[in-house]
Amino acid sequence: MVKIVTYNVNGLRPRVAQHGSLRRLLDALDADIICFQETKLSRQDLSGDVIMAEGYEAFISCNRSSKGRGAYSGVATFCRVTSAFSSQEVALPVAAEEGFTGLQETAKNSETIGDFVLVTPVEEEGLGEVTKEELLKVDNEGRCVITDHGHFVLFNIYGPAVEEDDIERVRFKLLFYKILQRRWQHLLALGKRVFVVGDLNIAPSSIDRCDAQPGFEKQTFRKWLRSMLREHGGPFFDAFRSKHPERVGAYTCFNQKVGAEVYNYGSRIDHILISGACFHHCGSVDDHSIFPCHVEECEIMDHFRRGNSENMSMWKGGRSSKLEGSDHIPVYIVLNEIPELPVHNTPSSAARYLPEIRGRQQSIVSFLRKGMIYEHKDAMSMDRADESCCGGGLESKAIYKEEPPTDIAKFSKESIQCTTPATEDQGNSDVPCSLSTDKCNEATLEWQRIQQRMKMTLPLCKGHHEPCIPRSVKKGSNIGRLFYVCARAQGPASNQEANCGHFQWATVKSKEKRRA
Repeated sequence: MVKIVTYNVNGLRPRVAQHGSLRRLLDALDADIICFQETKLSRQDLSGDVIMAEGYEAFISCNRSSKGRGAYSGVATFCRVTSAFSSQEVALPVAAEEGFTGLQETAKNSETIGDFVLVTPVEEEGLGEVTKEELLKVDNEGRCVITDHGHFVLFNIYGPAVEEDDIERVRFKLLFYKILQRRWQHLLALGKRVFVVGDLNIAPSSIDRCDAQPGFEKQTFRKWLRSMLREHGGPFFDAFRSKHPERVGAYTCFNQKVGAEVYNYGSRIDHILISGACFHHCGSVDDHSIFPCHVEECEIMDHFRRGNSENMSMWKGGRSSKLEGSDHIPVYIVLNEIPELPVHNTPSSAARYLPEIRGRQQSIVSFLRKGMIYEHKDAMSMDRADESCCGGGLESKAIYKEEPPTDIAKFSKESIQCTTPATEDQGNSDVPCSLSTDKCNEATLEWQRIQQRMKMTLPLCKGHHEPCIPRSVKKGSNIGRLFYVCARAQGPASNQEANCGHFQWATVKSKEKRRA
């Protein structure tokens, strides 16, 4: 049995911190192959705590583009193994590759998986002539890792999210998927089984989106994805939808800013697509294929939902800071009767061999070794010294950054605390603490008055007659302009408890204010 999980973590470091360690995060997902998207790691910031975990081998791709966006995007595939060397496990790949155009491997004089070669410039329908520079940009954003597991080739994909009016990025996304399609077709023509997992940033059909409008399925990228599926003449099974063709409300991504997870108001954009023959001895792929013969189950891991169970009621006043987790939910697939592989070792492209990881580990060992020498010398000098050691030690100072409170109510309750200074001998202290307590109470009341005045200046939403929350326009002709919206979590229009859709531009004085 082989279990594969795909999960957009929305930042790997926060998820590792949330679970306590990378190993705990991986173990919680409990899979043989775990594919993360949107890791938001740069090569310069790589460290063992987010890449190396005992019992797992990692294969990563980081953003290398010069768009000035820093650490964004990024994918990582973690493979659970009992041995990194001389292994027969399917989870441990026999080869791995960063990107999918093949240009990075060609530049290193390395072979690509399936010997895929692109001769540039490339002519692509709807895009015209595509240059080598454009193709390199596709790989440089750290959106794909390919691992060859012998019996199948696995693509871990983080698809671009674009605005329809951004012509440059729309072209980028179209090129991304067109070249990706070429790579898939090349491997399938060789008789390879191809698995595609990840956040494709495409909801293929109306059933996969909470607020699908008329014409939803006519959008270019949705049409393209459906053309890849078996029911539309393509080679791939959409594993989840093939297992659950009629299931509604099966979403994997939610808008955090509007608390959409509270009312399951999301979209299904995290997918597992599989194609190829089964392992049975038969002559026709039409009669036997990998999905009906070997896929045991495919499900959304709802227990990983942000704010699951008791946390769901924490949405209040348009803020959800207490809800930990990604804005995506993992999806998994279980395959049975997958044979073992011939003995093989970890590919040289594994994260353990990256200079950023390997070199840093060596420097840590060197640092610890030096530290032991210094400690030994210090111990010898202390043994020889007759005078007191109290005055000669080094002073260590903690450096920290204090974060400003995000909510006045939270600040007033948590940040203002009445404390009595500790004394060496409290029994001899006759000074009462009522003065400092009174001052603290006074400050708390003042903050509450400020908060109440702020609420009085906010307009009320039309649906619930509750204070709105302020937002500002991020781009366009109205950039920076303030407006007010309903503070409740977004949900279906039929739900009276959900966001009422109130919108109001901010003015100097709001006409409708909360009455005292």
